[in-house]
Parts: sequence; C-alpha cells; structure tokens
Amino acid sequence: MKFIIAPGKYSNNVSSTKIGQAIYSGISRAMPDAKIITMPVTDSKDGMPALIEHTIGGYWDEVSYFDAFWENRTGRYLVTQIGSQLTAIMDSEQVVGVDLAKNKNRNDLFHATSYGLGEFIIDAVTSGIKNIVLCLGKTAVADGGLGALQALGSKIYDENGQLIPEGENPLINAFRIDMEDVYQLLGGRTRLTVLLNYSGRKLSDNVEYLNEAQESFLEDNLVFITEKMNQKYNLDIHPMPHSDSIKTLAGAFAMINARISRSSFEWVAKVTGMEETIRSTNILITATDKISREAMHDDMLYHLSRIAGAQRVPTFALCNNFVDDFQSYEQLFTGIFSTQMTEYDDEMTMFENYESVSNQLVRTLMAFK
Repeated sequence: MKFIIAPGKYSNNVSSTKIGQAIYSGISRAMPDAKIITMPVTDSKDGMPALIEHTIGGYWDEVSYFDAFWENRTGRYLVTQIGSQLTAIMDSEQVVGVDLAKNKNRNDLFHATSYGLGEFIIDAVTSGIKNIVLCLGKTAVADGGLGALQALGSKIYDENGQLIPEGENPLINAFRIDMEDVYQLLGGRTRLTVLLNYSGRKLSDNVEYLNEAQESFLEDNLVFITEKMNQKYNLDIHPMPHSDSIKTLAGAFAMINARISRSSFEWVAKVTGMEETIRSTNILITATDKISREAMHDDMLYHLSRIAGAQRVPTFALCNNFVDDFQSYEQLFTGIFSTQMTEYDDEMTMFENYESVSNQLVRTLMAFK
C-alpha cells in the first residue's frame, strides 16, 4: 500500500515536517512494507519556495533588503529549474508579512513599504534570471505595491508634479508614475508571475493579526483614497469595511505586465507534479492544527483534499482539535481523527500522539482490507 503524508499549517512554530515524521513512524510501525511519500505543504519560514525545493530541488540565493518597516535584513529566494528555464521563486512573508506589523503604531504603518520586494526582483534580474515567481500572502503594508515599483526604478509624482521620495507612502498622493526605468530594467524579457495565497475569510471576520489601531489605520486610508478617486474622476464609490482592499500589492505588479494567479496551489501542483503523485497513491493523510470552517480556507489543505477527492483517493485528516462548524467541507475527507491535543501540551507529546493516531488509523485500514 502506498501513502502520501501531507501535513498542513500549524501555529506556534510547530514544524509540519516533524509532524510528518511522526506520522511516517506511526504508519511504518503498523505496516513495515508500506511505501510512503512525505509532502510538507506549508512548512518553514520560506513558505511556498520551501515546498518547491522539497519536491523538485534547487538552491538558495541570499539578498540584502529593507523589510516593511525599513529594517535592513538578509533574506533568500529559491532558484530552480522549471521546464527548461531557470526560475527565481520568492515569498513575501519575510519582507511584508503580517508578523512584522505586530506592536507597530499608526505612524509605522503609514510608512510601511513593499520596497524590499523590488529589491528581491532586482537581485534575480541582475543575476540573469528571466523567470520570476512572487508568492504574495497576507500583509499589513498599505502602499499598494508602489514601494516595490520605486525599488525597481519607477518615479512617482504627486498632483503638483513633485517626486514622492522613498520612505513616504506613495499610494496616498500618487498622481503620475514614470515607468521607463522599470521597463528598461526588465527589458521585455523578464516574465513575472504573482501567486496570490487565496483566503476565503468572510468580510465580517476580525483581522486577528492586527490590533484595533492598525485596523483603524487601514480602514481610514481606504476611505481617504476612495474620496480622492471620487473627486478626481467624478465617481460615487463607497469602500466596503474589512474588505482588505488597501492591503493588496498585486495591482502594482500588474502595471509591469505580471501574470496574476488567484490560486498559488494550482501553480505549485502543476510544476511539482503533485497531482500525478496523488493519483499514483492509495491513501492520503494530511494534518493541521484544527479542522474548522476557517481552517478549510487554507489554500493548500483545501485544494490538496479536492485533488485527492477527484482522483477517488481516500483522504484522512489528523488534527489537534475538531470544530464542527465547517458545513459541507467535511465531505473533503474520508475520515477525521483528533489527537485531542491542547495548547498546554509539549511538542514531544504532540509528536507521540500523532505517531499513535496514525498507527491506529493504518491498523484500522488493515482490519478492513
């Protein structure tokens, strides 16, 4: 029997790779001759590029950059071969991720920048890489991606024709953008793909990673920009509260002819051959912190289960907690097993429980074989 182990996302810095190792051990004890493939889908601080590296290989390039709050840092991106083309794959979390916004005040948030994303792209382009993939996740940066364009060489002017300097938020007063230097840098030969980590979070849900002052700042700026648009273009647009519109960065990349993909998972599944791998297996076992309606909005876990379902591959989910509020999403799984873990349990206990539950799952399958 052939198994695929595909742990999903965990909070509190729990390694999904180690969760996968525990499940591997549990399966092996119950069925020593089992064929097992591990596929950690959302592990490590490197995000999506780490998954690509795990499945098709590659090497890491380091780059010095400014993060969202103008702190000088060193990060990295993956360079790998996709088809016949050398490709740089970058994750936005290290540059503009929401964790960076914790404990920041309104002034900090106002000046938050996507400048570092442009620095990553420049590093790849100047290294001769023509195919660049940027993975965009949740962000509290409110510059619409214009900071990244500034790093690439664009000049952004206000209504008075004054150049908006780096360090200011260019989105608020942007009136005209000169892209000549950006086009010259990219040379018409660079292909940029932007992958959006889709979230189906309901608009009325609270933004848990931002405090009240931060949410207020983002909403205020959305109203401010909308009013300016209404005045300038004689429109009657009313911003929708909690719409996350102000936090998107993809629009700026569309200005440089980037290909925008709504689902990052579909792209990853294609380039890694994930769908073919799932089709060739007998059982898929995934794992996550909790099974709930909110958890099912996780791009990777949701789409991974859908692919397995389409291939009629039995799919079992192991989780710490089970919350029965996810409506029809339970149809994604053949079975759901809870480890009954709590936030007070230590890491070693967690791994032991996952090993035990996976062992019992396989023993049950063997009994009905």
